[in-house]
Amino acid sequence: MLRRLFKLLAGFSAFLLIFGICDTKTAWGYSDQGKKGASPAAEIQAKALNREAESLYRFVEEGNTQAANESLRRIERLFETSSFQGLTGVEGVHALAESIIEMKEAAARMQLDPKPWMIAAGKLRLAADSLAHPKDGIWLQYYKVVREDIQLLDQSAAKQDRAGMEKAFSGLQEHYELIRPSLIIVRKPEEVTMIESWLSYAGGAVSRNEPAEIRRITPQGETIVNLLFGKKKDEPALAPLGEVRGPWMWQLLFAAFILSALTFVGYRKYQGHKNRFDPLFPKRL
Repeated sequence: MLRRLFKLLAGFSAFLLIFGICDTKTAWGYSDQGKKGASPAAEIQAKALNREAESLYRFVEEGNTQAANESLRRIERLFETSSFQGLTGVEGVHALAESIIEMKEAAARMQLDPKPWMIAAGKLRLAADSLAHPKDGIWLQYYKVVREDIQLLDQSAAKQDRAGMEKAFSGLQEHYELIRPSLIIVRKPEEVTMIESWLSYAGGAVSRNEPAEIRRITPQGETIVNLLFGKKKDEPALAPLGEVRGPWMWQLLFAAFILSALTFVGYRKYQGHKNRFDPLFPKRL
């Protein structure tokens, strides 16, 4: 009975390890969601939306409110009549819709405060571009900016400069919000959840004025950003961070490793007491 149990445990742990190792190639970096099974019509519609979003952004830069409003109406019609199935997931479509709504609201208040109008136009421009160019979208150019924000946060924490930490984190949040719809469109939901969990945790540490904690978690933030921007494929060091969870695949591999070790140790001990039994895996005939 015990021998059979050891066989089952060993077989199961081996399966987890093999499955995990094979799957880690796609666990991080580009999610490639939406690049498989996308229809030619969806790609044409995405490109049309991107061109219109680019025009809208140009009109906003020029301060041409009439042309910008007309362009926004065309974008709204394109979105309503298009299907982006195969280009992004439900979350991506929802993020794109939110960007359009935000642009409409900002346009309505443009006379009172033009800054949100410009920011909303930039966010929509980046989102539409990421839909049309999932592998080399403009939003990827923000990698250096976001990394510098995190480094500035770490440097301010090293100096125990509370005002500097708050300013650095505010800049980080602002830049993240600008690329957030693009990120949702081209990345997996669990990857977006990871960076947002880290931002939430870091924001709490900044508000509580905890420089030591900020210094402890900034390397983790840099690792997550590297992964999201496709710069590295290594595993993020997230174990000490209570509110952030690493990808489930790494947890699965770790569990499989522990299970394998325990199974091996248990079997060797069992074999030492029961030498008369057959080996765990029978010899091939």
